Amino acid sequence: MISPYARRTRLANCLRRLRDEAGLSGTQLAVKAGVDRTMVSKLETGDRRPNLNTVLKLLDALPVAETDERYRAIVRIARDAAERGWWETTEYAGMGERQARTADLECGAVSIREYQPSMLPGLVQTADFAHHRGLIALADGATFDPEATVRARMRRQQQIDQPDNCAYDLVLDEPAVRRVVVPVAVMADQLRHLLILAGRPNVSVRVLPVDARLVDGRVPRSPFAIYAYPDEDDPTIVAADTVTTDLIMADPAESERYVLMFDRLRRAALSERDSIELIKRTAKQLSTEV
Repeated sequence: MISPYARRTRLANCLRRLRDEAGLSGTQLAVKAGVDRTMVSKLETGDRRPNLNTVLKLLDALPVAETDERYRAIVRIARDAAERGWWETTEYAGMGERQARTADLECGAVSIREYQPSMLPGLVQTADFAHHRGLIALADGATFDPEATVRARMRRQQQIDQPDNCAYDLVLDEPAVRRVVVPVAVMADQLRHLLILAGRPNVSVRVLPVDARLVDGRVPRSPFAIYAYPDEDDPTIVAADTVTTDLIMADPAESERYVLMFDRLRRAALSERDSIELIKRTAKQLSTEV
């Protein structure tokens, strides 16, 4: 299963291109296909889970034959885009909209590149760490079921459990490793868990030290993650964190800038070996404080 969100984005791009080729406005296409204008708009922005019958009506109104590979490809994409993932099941109800969207984006990704300036991200969190951070978020006004949130964190980590599933490349600012944002014992255990993950062949963990030499002087203003999928025609998607929501970008020009920024951060970071040594020292130091 590939991220339904990524497939909705690709479907939106395909439909817009075909409509442009036909020289039709959204309203004209809606009238010709016999569907509501708002339905066309939502499909073309990727905001709506597609109904296959509606997509077929639009295709019949556009200059593409059923024998055309583009027609067959769009039907396949629409079916994928309509899928419901594990994050929408009853077991994970209440996990929170932001985490559900993240789980969607992670689904089926073959590469996840992530930068975190101050926090260890969900894909590497222990259950205890996730629990304590959830309590802090609730105190700050967030609304979600903390138990469902922790279960979802653990379920998401299956994405990087197997080496052949997904390559996970993580760059952490040094404060994310050193700053104690949960009870000391929980933080020490979290760092030891991070070391175990860093030993996997598909996981790379690098620490960007506070004295790193960033030649171009550019530092990201927020955490971000980059998701790539096995089909090269699927968009590379970037999710940038803000305090209350996530900014999702799928435009190639935008995502490429984030890819270049991640590459610069990775080059400026410590080597994987030196990063592991720093994490080990920090975990050992915290353990003496327990």
